[in-house]
Amino acid sequence: MASSHGKPHTESGSPYLKMKELVDASGVPKSTLLLYVNTGLLPEPVRTQRNMAYYHPSCIERVGFIKQAQARHRLPLAAIKGLLKEMDNGRDVGPLVELQATLFGSRGRRIGRQAFCSATGLSGEQVTALCKARILVPLADGQFDREDQAMGRLLKKGLDMGMTIPDLSFYPKLAETMVEEEITLRQKITGPLSFEKDAALTLELTRMARGLRTYVIDRIMQKRLIDFKGLKNRKP
Repeated sequence: MASSHGKPHTESGSPYLKMKELVDASGVPKSTLLLYVNTGLLPEPVRTQRNMAYYHPSCIERVGFIKQAQARHRLPLAAIKGLLKEMDNGRDVGPLVELQATLFGSRGRRIGRQAFCSATGLSGEQVTALCKARILVPLADGQFDREDQAMGRLLKKGLDMGMTIPDLSFYPKLAETMVEEEITLRQKITGPLSFEKDAALTLELTRMARGLRTYVIDRIMQKRLIDFKGLKNRKP
């Protein structure tokens, strides 16, 4: 609804906010708020005129949640968007926040492509090829976190030793298969559970899967090395 002077109000009578009012109330710059709108984290404004937009007052609380999720848990915007969607459905996202924090962890400040090349020694062409092959997998296009940088340096060493990107293509192929199997297993176990119980159990399953991946792969490699007759032998 709108008042006599054209400013819309919510059903409860609270006035919508101009961009400047939202900036002042949230402490977030206009450019960031527009990014949130464009990526679906904030609802589209109500436009009473071509250059006059008003934002729902709930945007203040939503921006506060986004800031907290970024500062405390270092969650990417895509993950936060999923949390907001569940909140809009009236669900308690506490367990889901913990799950997302476990999955994404603290990844530090992201750097752009040019800085990434400088930090890792990879060329722009190599970065493009590695990303296309899904051997290098940044969570945000053109933005590389601490894990990306550490892997980039390792990949640089491997390429310098004579490895090629096609040589490494089995990693994403096997990872895709493993992830699909893990998701299928999770759905089998959590299918009949409520949202809250599903999120809590998925958190435990995620922790187990991470440990199991490393343990099984390392043990198989260790057993293979023990059985080797010599470094040149492919089979024991």
